[in-house]
Amino acid sequence: MALPTFLVVGAAKGGTTSVYEYLRQHPDVFMPALKEPNFFALGEQPPRFGGPDGDVFNRDSIHRREDYEGLFAGSEGAQARGEASPRYLWVEGTARRIRTMLPSAKIVALLRQPGARAFSEFAMRRRDGWEPCARLEQAIEDEPRRLAENWGSGIYLRPGFYGEQLDSYYREFPSAQIRVYLYEDLRNDPEGLLADLFRFLEVDDGFRPDMSRSFNQSGVIRNPVLRFIWTETHALQKMVRPVLPKAGRQRISRFFIGLEKEPLAFPDEVRGRLTDLYRQDILRLQDLIGRDLEGWLET
Repeated sequence: MALPTFLVVGAAKGGTTSVYEYLRQHPDVFMPALKEPNFFALGEQPPRFGGPDGDVFNRDSIHRREDYEGLFAGSEGAQARGEASPRYLWVEGTARRIRTMLPSAKIVALLRQPGARAFSEFAMRRRDGWEPCARLEQAIEDEPRRLAENWGSGIYLRPGFYGEQLDSYYREFPSAQIRVYLYEDLRNDPEGLLADLFRFLEVDDGFRPDMSRSFNQSGVIRNPVLRFIWTETHALQKMVRPVLPKAGRQRISRFFIGLEKEPLAFPDEVRGRLTDLYRQDILRLQDLIGRDLEGWLET
């Protein structure tokens, strides 16, 4: 029986999709085709996600141990096996559940300035037709209701308290089993980050994946008509969801959405308010991981 030797625990919109795709290219690493199985966040309870895209998360999340183990069937020969579920970083109790089942697992986190992370996720959900609020501030005001209804996504503030969240991992795992990277590391020196990550996972650090393609990028819609057909009516999505895997659905989504590389503007006032909200937790994170995060505190 093969189980993961490492987990990429988040954060969402911090580069996890890119790193997941690069890891999949490594000949010594096995990553299942399903990204975000959410197994440890569910605690073996059936998924009951709400919100506009709750059915997507309910379909793609795995709660039975035998199904989770099945993701890694045939991977016994891989030097490293892993999966990526950003929900693992912020859902309470996840670190303990991982340690109970996988005490030797290595934990990888990729973190982005929490206000920028929140806005990037908001812009992506607006682009894809899943976010009902026109402004991030409105969605934030609605967050208590969304948490109570267990929305699959559209939770923007809670996932950004990395200091508090990572502290639970450091309590459950030796620090030698945890590696934390910043979004800036991936943006400025992706080859250096991956070489370090490969060494951490004890696989060939000389391997260089194809990094020519961008994954999970933000942007605005090039063709509003196609975007409406795909995201506002949701009819085509409901048709293809039962017959195509997640990767196939994402390829079709990229065709209909047709991004231009012009992101939505992050209002300075909102940026400042979010930075102030996260300030103490950023300082806590800075001490926890030993990285200078002064740039994250600029407004």
